[in-house]
Order: sequence, then structure tokens, then C-alpha cells
Amino acid sequence: MKSTRLSLLRAKAVLFALVSVLAFSFSACNVTTEPEVEHVYKQIDADDPLVGTWTDGTKYGTYIITNTTFENAGSYKGNNLVVQKLDSTSGYIYIKYTVSMNADYSYSETAPDVGKWYAISYKDLGAEKISISGAYKEGGATSCETLDEAVTEFTVDNGYFGFYTSHTRQKSE
Repeated sequence: MKSTRLSLLRAKAVLFALVSVLAFSFSACNVTTEPEVEHVYKQIDADDPLVGTWTDGTKYGTYIITNTTFENAGSYKGNNLVVQKLDSTSGYIYIKYTVSMNADYSYSETAPDVGKWYAISYKDLGAEKISISGAYKEGGATSCETLDEAVTEFTVDNGYFGFYTSHTRQKSE
């Protein structure tokens, strides 16, 4: 009888220890010491710092960004604009082409990439300045069928965005 009671006490002690370890483990998993990085893409508000007309003073160096569209003046355009912010001054802009380049280097609404997704990287965003790079790499994709594919393909780590140009905010008249 004594050995049965001792065995029962040991079993209870082992069970208590196991429950305690599991409870501690689950509570430790829920403790976060570093903030999570936002890896989502979303629409932006009309008053977002990205919104505006940005220029470097050259023919194709003017970008017009609204909360829903992106236009590289004189060349490509897109809508369905969403942004993945990496921090307060950098991120990726994704657009669905509405005007794109043809094989003869002209731009039209019927070019092969129209209706597909493209990405633009930005960094050094300030009140009056920004650096912008369109997705390009030798032999790389020029567009993607879906937004998810564009988010995966068009990254700095994948070799895109090797050349940024500096732009200043154009004053409203």
C-alpha cells in the first residue's frame, strides 16, 4: 500500500513538473522582445509622403505618384498601386501596368506587359527628396502575372534595383 501511494505521489509530481514546463514553454513563446517587421503590401492614403510629383529634371525623370497610380512621365504607367514599406524612408511600390514598353521601345496601352505587375524601389524618402529605381536586371523579368509573384521576384536581394536616381518634390502651382 505504501509503495502504491509513493508511486501515485511520484506520478503526480512528474505530471505537475510536465504541466509546469509546458505552461512555461507556451507562455515563453508568446513573449516578443523585438517588434515584428511589416511584410505586407497595402494601399496608401492620399496624404502619404510618397504621393506627389518627383523630378530629376530629365525627360523621363519625372514620377507622378497618387495613392492609386504611378506614372513615369513619357513612358510607363500603372494602377492598383500598393506599397510595401520597409521602414519610414524606404520600400517597394507595386503597380499593374496600364501603359508599358513595346518591342520597338515605344509605349502603349497594348504592350505585352500591360495588365501585369511591376515594382519600383524607393529609399531616402524625405519631405522634399526621394531616390527611385525601377525593377531591372540583365536577363530578369520585366513583369509578373500576379502581385504575389512581383513581391517575390522584384527585390534588391534578387539583383534588381541596382541604379537609383535622386528626385526632388515638384512644387504645386
